[in-house]
Amino acid sequence: MNIFQEDKNCFSPFYMSNQTRQSQPVLFDPQEAISLGNLFKDLYMSYQGFSNYCLQPENARQQALLEVQMYYFVAHEINLYLDMHPHDEKMIQLYEQYIQKAKQSQDVFEKRYGPLEVQNTQNKIPFEWIQGPWPWEYQKD
Repeated sequence: MNIFQEDKNCFSPFYMSNQTRQSQPVLFDPQEAISLGNLFKDLYMSYQGFSNYCLQPENARQQALLEVQMYYFVAHEINLYLDMHPHDEKMIQLYEQYIQKAKQSQDVFEKRYGPLEVQNTQNKIPFEWIQGPWPWEYQKD
């Protein structure tokens, strides 16, 4: 998966107006969805013509964290959809797929960089949750 934008020119935001909801919603790909803050193409509208910020990880750690965030974001968006459409079997399957991808990417991140949540610590001495780097500390990788 390529999270880096080669030319740093993100997709142009657009709005699909007056389009009726299809039997299955039309979805952005996960990278585009997290950048826009919306998974559903027929619900997206840019704010007064502003374009979205391209997410540019500066190192492998940031890229791995963005992947975790991206998959959990997509799963959450699908979860919200399922609150209103609880019998949509295709979206339930898609939700399960993205939850699995999110958990896998979180496991990969935590094995390499440490826990993302305090309950995922191994309770070693010293308590690893407080071991750096903190999010505001600059790190090359």
